[in-house]
Amino acid sequence: MDDLKDNINTDPVEIPEEENGETNDRSNVRNVWHRLGITKYSSIAVTAFLVIAASILFGYCVMNIGRIVDLGRRVISAASPIIFGLVIAYVLKPIYNQMEHWLESKLQKKKRYQSNPDKAENIAKAVSSITVVLVLVLAIGAIVFIVIPELYRSVVGLTTNLPNYIANAKDWLHGIFKNNPKMDESIMKYFDKLTSSTTDYVNGWVPQITDIFDAVTNGLGSMMGVLYNVGIGLVFAIYILNEKDELAAQMRKIGYSVIREKKIGRFREELIFADKVFSGFVFARFMDSVLLASLYTIIGSLLNLPYVGMTSIIIGVTNMIPFFGMYIGMVPCFIILFLVSPQDAIIFFVVDMVLMQVDANFISPKIIGSSTGLSGFWVLFALILFGGLWGFFGMLIGVPLFAIIYHQIRSVVDTRLKKKNMATELEEYIRDPVIKKRTKDRKLREKQRRFKKNKTPEKEKKEEGETGSGDT
Repeated sequence: MDDLKDNINTDPVEIPEEENGETNDRSNVRNVWHRLGITKYSSIAVTAFLVIAASILFGYCVMNIGRIVDLGRRVISAASPIIFGLVIAYVLKPIYNQMEHWLESKLQKKKRYQSNPDKAENIAKAVSSITVVLVLVLAIGAIVFIVIPELYRSVVGLTTNLPNYIANAKDWLHGIFKNNPKMDESIMKYFDKLTSSTTDYVNGWVPQITDIFDAVTNGLGSMMGVLYNVGIGLVFAIYILNEKDELAAQMRKIGYSVIREKKIGRFREELIFADKVFSGFVFARFMDSVLLASLYTIIGSLLNLPYVGMTSIIIGVTNMIPFFGMYIGMVPCFIILFLVSPQDAIIFFVVDMVLMQVDANFISPKIIGSSTGLSGFWVLFALILFGGLWGFFGMLIGVPLFAIIYHQIRSVVDTRLKKKNMATELEEYIRDPVIKKRTKDRKLREKQRRFKKNKTPEKEKKEEGETGSGDT
């Protein structure tokens, strides 16, 4: 009996292997116990101990959630320069890559760099780094010294002259409906409600814009923390861009050491798809909005429309929202311009509708294209869902984020259908897919049956003889 107990306690855990000679995930865990000299029942005890310890740790985290949240905030605050650097590097990556590839290909064509390609690569990286820094500085400078002051002047001027604009708009409406008193009275009721809500909205936003402008112009001392994070983040972003190949190789090396090669490949494909969606949609949408706002600024300045700077900023920002962002921006701009000058509001409406058609049919397809692969229904679904969850920010990232989720679900569904030997094309499921699969299988079985029936022993011997002679 003692010998039996010794055999039970000292037998190592068996390590089953797959057909290809590689151990599966469960056998990898057992292999760890085997290396450590832990027997079967000892491994059960260790596993139970780990489960109990994890349960105690989870209970401690639940009971001290406040401390954990504070610790997370401190970690995020300390890592703010790194976060800024990652965001800046991702934003500037397309410009950096294009500049680096173009300049490196040009330098390698010269004779003095053909024998020393590393020098050409270093020069291309240095010039690309300087270029992206200049682009970022110019963009920030344009926002701080051009966009914000223009927006401030427009909003303050609109608030100051708003009572006069409302009175002029009332007089204009009275002049149109002076021959119809009932219509004039009903129109004035709606107009008074509209002007009241518009006045409250504008008066609510003016102090905030004033505070922001004062902070930018006079409160730079209080913004030193933000400037420090952005500055350190910019330096960190340059290092990321210059060493992106080495960093990617290190991540792959770590991944291959802990995860199967097949899963690493799948994970890499999903990252490439996510990057393609975000860079192809968000950045392309941004360029489309900048171009549209610039076109309206030029046309509005030529037509002497009031508050061109403010309306162009509203149009550009709301155009980032797909599907109906242009309509969202058109409504407040039309109301503001209608209070200033009804004739200018009508001109703005015509110009905006023309720009919408030009953008939808010519500009947007060239810049954005079909980068998400979603239909109109799913785009609207994503806007409503993420807009309700996260507001305006949710509308900006909702469509590409839902496109990634949609792609994941479709990949899982297609994989499961392939295992069941069923079609993955959507067109195949317009009609009953089960009947179609059964019909296909029945036809295949009938074809195989006819083939076996027509195949005589003489033919089989003849085919075997031909195969043997061919092999010889």
